[in-house]
Amino acid sequence: MNRFSSILLILFSVGSLSAQSGVSSILIGASIPGPRFLVDGQVYVGPQAFTWPAGSKHIVQFYLDMAPVGQVQTPVQTNTDGSSQWSFGGWVDNAGDLLSTGPVQTVTASPSVTSLTATVTVAYRVNIGFFNANSAPITCGGSPGSIPPGVLLPGLVYVAGTCYATSTTAYLGAGPVTLNAFPFPGFVFSGWSINGNSTPSYLSSFTLAGPASIYAAFQPAKRVLFQTVPPGLQVLVDRTPTPTSPVSPCQPNLYLPPGAPSTIVPLCYGEFDFQPGSNHVISGVSPQLDTSGNTWVFSQWSSGLGPNASFTADTHLGTETVLTAQFVPGTQTAFLTSPNGLQLTVDGRTNWPSYNFTWAVGSTHQVTAPATDTDSKGRQWVFQNWSNGGPAAQSVTVAQGGTRLIATYAVLSQATITSNPTGLSFQVDGNTCQTPCVVNRPSGAQIQISAPASLPLNGGARWDFQSWSDGGSINSRLVSFNADSQTILANYQTSYLLTAAADPANGVTFQFTPSSADMYYPAGAQVAVTANPNAGFKFRRWAGDLTGTYPVAALQMSGPRSAIAQLDRIPYIAPAGVRNAAGITPDGAVAPGSIISIYGESLAPVFAVGPTNPLAQTISNVTVTAGDLILPLMFVSPEQINAQVPVELTDGDYSLTVHTPGQPDVSAAFTVSRNSPGLFSRPANDQAYVTASHADGTPVTAGNPAQPGETLTVFGTGFGPFDQPVVDGFAIPASPVFNSVDPVQLNVGSDQVPPVWTGAATGFVGTVITTFQVPADLPPASNVPLTVTVNGRTSNTVVLPMQ
Repeated sequence: MNRFSSILLILFSVGSLSAQSGVSSILIGASIPGPRFLVDGQVYVGPQAFTWPAGSKHIVQFYLDMAPVGQVQTPVQTNTDGSSQWSFGGWVDNAGDLLSTGPVQTVTASPSVTSLTATVTVAYRVNIGFFNANSAPITCGGSPGSIPPGVLLPGLVYVAGTCYATSTTAYLGAGPVTLNAFPFPGFVFSGWSINGNSTPSYLSSFTLAGPASIYAAFQPAKRVLFQTVPPGLQVLVDRTPTPTSPVSPCQPNLYLPPGAPSTIVPLCYGEFDFQPGSNHVISGVSPQLDTSGNTWVFSQWSSGLGPNASFTADTHLGTETVLTAQFVPGTQTAFLTSPNGLQLTVDGRTNWPSYNFTWAVGSTHQVTAPATDTDSKGRQWVFQNWSNGGPAAQSVTVAQGGTRLIATYAVLSQATITSNPTGLSFQVDGNTCQTPCVVNRPSGAQIQISAPASLPLNGGARWDFQSWSDGGSINSRLVSFNADSQTILANYQTSYLLTAAADPANGVTFQFTPSSADMYYPAGAQVAVTANPNAGFKFRRWAGDLTGTYPVAALQMSGPRSAIAQLDRIPYIAPAGVRNAAGITPDGAVAPGSIISIYGESLAPVFAVGPTNPLAQTISNVTVTAGDLILPLMFVSPEQINAQVPVELTDGDYSLTVHTPGQPDVSAAFTVSRNSPGLFSRPANDQAYVTASHADGTPVTAGNPAQPGETLTVFGTGFGPFDQPVVDGFAIPASPVFNSVDPVQLNVGSDQVPPVWTGAATGFVGTVITTFQVPADLPPASNVPLTVTVNGRTSNTVVLPMQ
């Protein structure tokens, strides 16, 4: 709680008593802190509380400065140190009523009047000083009269709109204060000092928030007189056109600062007061007309300086510097182009506002017409000649009466190459052209344009070239230029990718109508898709962007599309799918008791291997029958079953049937022949190497090849009957020995070699071994073809690697 609030609290307490005791309380003060006031002759500062008998009278007075003798009293109070003044604006009571505009108020004590406040505004002392100026009683504004003798008056200043000619003190209201300085002839303004802070601008302002000191600095000027030859023309001083005096002595310029004394002598036209050492840019106004209408062009200054020269005012204050701008007669020079609007280079510059110039008679200038130029419409022009017969780049001397030259151009034929859509990258004579692009050539010339056949977009879409606007359908073409302009438009259409897949993969052969080499179709095209199931599969339904259970469906290419044929596997045996398990034999028959392979699709649910002795008749619930005989099985899989041909079968044609659980039976024909030999092999390096072993039991391989003269054992099947009966599905026992009864011959390269022995392989089912001695004449380090012939029937061919 501050002091004023405490006093109010006391008054409220006293007021509650005064209603019964006949007294009143009142708070007296000013609207802002600081001013003094008197109550019944006693001086107070700050708010004061009084308790008076109701009805008593009291004198309240705002303290005013004493007016000087002979001057009118003003409602102003200056604080004790003179830094501020308060202007009295009247008394206001607690009801907000203005009691009186005068500083003295008679108050009758009353409980209803609880406060009395003097409304006050503040002004701060501002010391206004002049550097290099003597104080003197000089009047500003109105009729200033003469400068008193011995008084140095360099200029005037305006502070908050009031003119001051000498150092003085003023009281100004708080807030923005404008400053303006006017130097008299012979002086220049150097700057303001505002509370010790300098600013060079003659026109300035600052915010007054307390007592301030302002100093205006003036100093003697360097006088410079600008003249012209001929006289009376204009010059440029600091880029400002300035008239000069047409007579000598110079003609005075009657302008003076407002409030200047009558004894101040104004400057002449062309005279300037510069700050000593200051820099300025001077030139002549060029071209310009004199009063008789003659044209003049600036040449140089009498000091030797040229146009837009830098001039530094010297510090010799007692003399006047005279600078004369020398002008020479000028005339009009015009350069034109045919057609209008093409660009020229004049005196090394191209960006002239126009090519109309006013130059000095006899002066020389360089003008260049470019070999080619492009107008605002993109048409290209080729320089032909100047009207004076001169070269494209030439020097022109300005003649009396003016000069006019015309550069004549001839237009090139133009072709605008564009596309739909735009922004595509073409090749024009091997150079890149981003459509639309413009090509200019002489009439009769040709260019080669290559538009891309296709342009990829995103996610299975692309643009495909369709045609040229003149009907051409090949994306690369020649264009001939005529005498005018032409537009060549390449039209593109959007194409979308149609992808087709089968589930399971490779289960169907697709047919598309219409066909497409890369499966892209134009937007909006109708495409019929036919799914032809491959062997071993049955069509179930469509997925992707197609629906239905019929294998033929159609879709519209409104975007990238997919067709997925969903299939069911069904058992299937390939044509000639029943053959010797060792390989494809020449006659394709199989022998009783031999091992066969059955090839197809969905022949078994999984790959599974049965026991080796005896062989099983059922593996994974899959059985194979031939008539009423059940074949012994080695293994089953979806694509292949290996089994043994029953020994009981005689020569002839038969049918075997594969029984797969949950699937329909599938049958295949096969032929049984007493002898249908096959040699087992191991694939390596794209070769079918014979399955054979050396005498020590190690296998014959490319890394362990056969040697001439050694005895090898070769494995096969289907060589015919043995001299002992065998039982289907059972391995050959160790004894007795099972000898082949039909004659066997080995064909080793070009040699026919009799076997050492041929018979059943012990511990195997349906397997034959034959031993032979390798001929000594076989070529070394070679792969020798090997076959076996039994009873005139030859086996498949395998490779015997030789050392």
